[in-house]
Amino acid sequence: MSMDPRIHASLGVNPQLHQRMVPKLMMVNALLVLPLHQLLARIEQELSENPALELDEVPASADADWSGDEGGQSLTNWTPDDEEFDPFARMAAPVSLQEHLLMTLQAQGLSARDHAIGERLIGYINDNGYMEATAVQVAQELNAEVEEVEAVLARIQRFEPVGVGARNVEECLLLQLRVMEPGAANRLAQRLVETHLPDLAARRFEKVAKDLGVTIPEVKDAHEFVKANCYPYPGERYRSEQDGGAVRPAEVARPDVIIRQTEEGFAVELCRQDAFALRVNAFYGDLRRQMRRAASGYSDKSRDHVRDYVGRAKLFIEVLARRNWTFASIVKTIVQTQWEFIQRGEAHMKPLTKAMIAAELGISESTVSRALDGKFAQLPSGR
Repeated sequence: MSMDPRIHASLGVNPQLHQRMVPKLMMVNALLVLPLHQLLARIEQELSENPALELDEVPASADADWSGDEGGQSLTNWTPDDEEFDPFARMAAPVSLQEHLLMTLQAQGLSARDHAIGERLIGYINDNGYMEATAVQVAQELNAEVEEVEAVLARIQRFEPVGVGARNVEECLLLQLRVMEPGAANRLAQRLVETHLPDLAARRFEKVAKDLGVTIPEVKDAHEFVKANCYPYPGERYRSEQDGGAVRPAEVARPDVIIRQTEEGFAVELCRQDAFALRVNAFYGDLRRQMRRAASGYSDKSRDHVRDYVGRAKLFIEVLARRNWTFASIVKTIVQTQWEFIQRGEAHMKPLTKAMIAAELGISESTVSRALDGKFAQLPSGR
């Protein structure tokens, strides 16, 4: 995917166009470098300073247009159903374990039936990360097969934080051990947890060693391995020390982009940008058109005021759209190249540099660096 070569040609032969484009490119780069929370604050600032700019609460199409075309001034659409939704208040809202799991579930590309089962299961996960309902109970509530519920639960148990959705401490620790690098200590640790967890907790090392046919030092090493690498309360990091509620945004990194698995492959969704559909205020837009048609009736000061604010609003909408298009395009290029790595692990990683991404998209390497530095992505696994 490369930029239209005609754009490069026009930049080369038209100095006036070049002069107009440079400030726009600088503004795009200024927004591109911002991580999500800073971008939201920048949009809030622009909304507060420019009366000709406002949020567009009219839902747009699901396929956002990142081209930066001013023709459709609405960039994206509101996702919440609540008309009183305040995206800026949401910025500082706590991130609960359940919210995190629901966002991860949404990224899985599940069928409507499996998604409904997943939502019900997550509703039964307590703040410590443990499942408080049985598969039979959930199956009865949803008129589903127990096997269906077990399959969805197994998927949730692969989400971050590792160990979430476990039905007891043993399962929680095993879920964590199974995703770690294999090794002698890990293999023995799994045997200990599966067969002798109460003995391990009581430090009956001699009994465990005798039962499993290993040495006491080996048991102690495995015990230390569990202590060092596992935690029996996977959901606890989402709770603040002050109120026992959810951890604050500064403590849990919010993703800038979510990669979802779909039937066709994958989809890239920029986080929270869908809550900032921007448009030119209708009153200011109409007034600007009236002023253009009328030779008199408005003071020069009024004309300047309206012209400047409407122009500033249109420019910000265009620049934000270009920023989003650039960031999304870069992420799509990365995911397309590294999809096997994302799905199957480190052995499937392919060579990919910022220079290669820049060449693919027809942009500068510095633009790629600005777009990626300090950003976080949420993978289909929830990591």
